[in-house]
Amino acid sequence: MPMSRPPLSEFDLIERFFGARFAQQGGRALAHAESLGIGDDAAILAPIPVGEQLVVSADMLVEGRHYFPECDPQSLGHKVLAVNLSDLAAMGARPLGFTLSMGLRAPREAWLTSFSEGLYELASDTGCALLGGDTVAVPSEAPEVFSVSVLGTVPLGRALRRDGVCPGDQIWVSGHLGDGLEAVRRRLAHLRLDRPTPRLALGEALREWAHAAIDVSDGLTAELRHLLTASRRRSGQPLVAHLSLDALEACLGPLLKEAVAGKRLSPREAARVAAVSGDEYELLFAAPSENGPHIEERAKALHLPVTCLGSVCVGPGEDLLHWHDSKGQPIPAHEAPGESFDHFRTPTAP
Repeated sequence: MPMSRPPLSEFDLIERFFGARFAQQGGRALAHAESLGIGDDAAILAPIPVGEQLVVSADMLVEGRHYFPECDPQSLGHKVLAVNLSDLAAMGARPLGFTLSMGLRAPREAWLTSFSEGLYELASDTGCALLGGDTVAVPSEAPEVFSVSVLGTVPLGRALRRDGVCPGDQIWVSGHLGDGLEAVRRRLAHLRLDRPTPRLALGEALREWAHAAIDVSDGLTAELRHLLTASRRRSGQPLVAHLSLDALEACLGPLLKEAVAGKRLSPREAARVAAVSGDEYELLFAAPSENGPHIEERAKALHLPVTCLGSVCVGPGEDLLHWHDSKGQPIPAHEAPGESFDHFRTPTAP
């Protein structure tokens, strides 16, 4: 009778699934002869080029809150890095490297093989080197957890920030919205939810034309409030956004369009879903109106649709978002989009 193999140790797990292949990955982070990648107590990076700044972001994904337990592991490997790269895209930064820490109930070999493949593919495609991390065991009844810290670079003083919105700016969003929440509601395996695409190329281009940007991870309404609140604080001006719900209807994702076509949702209801849907990882940004043609031209070259949702002005009161229809008539409060995802208020996820 053949003997069963002993379970993987922590160090066997790291070496087998994240060691040799990722160590050979290279990239800008490890380009210098004195650089050191995964496998030591800490990584040693190549010098940052003169005239560039380091950009750092971190995110956690928790089983049952950010992804379904039955999620395909290859897609999950992609997603744990993609959501962090999306933060770099929102800053206009280029990826450099990342660390990965995992809390696992058990080292499942087939699962880890698939997970590491998804992670490696995206890391290689974006030139983002794995620099290290940690692995711990969690109790059998606990959710698994993945934590990524990502590094990028941006030309000195050129990063896109949340607090740069100016009066007269137009509000734009890339791609299509709503399928993240619709996939969660219907518990579907879906590319939007499981394999998001970080808009890195658009983010770099927007350094030339946008005043501010943020990625849509918790929903468009929440992210737009973040932009306006930060910009109000920096400028001292009471900025508000006037937005077209009809324009939002024009950028519905395929799942929502299908729901509208099947009469399960009205166009207005679908637009409200799109406004609050998280896990989108599109870019929401503010830019001067004269830069609109440049933005559309670049987006067309990237085969990525962009939609102008409205504009920003100085206005009274604390109500930051004002929705209207195509004729400029205000949308009644009970028909306007509500609040987006909140990690401490929303009971289910993603």
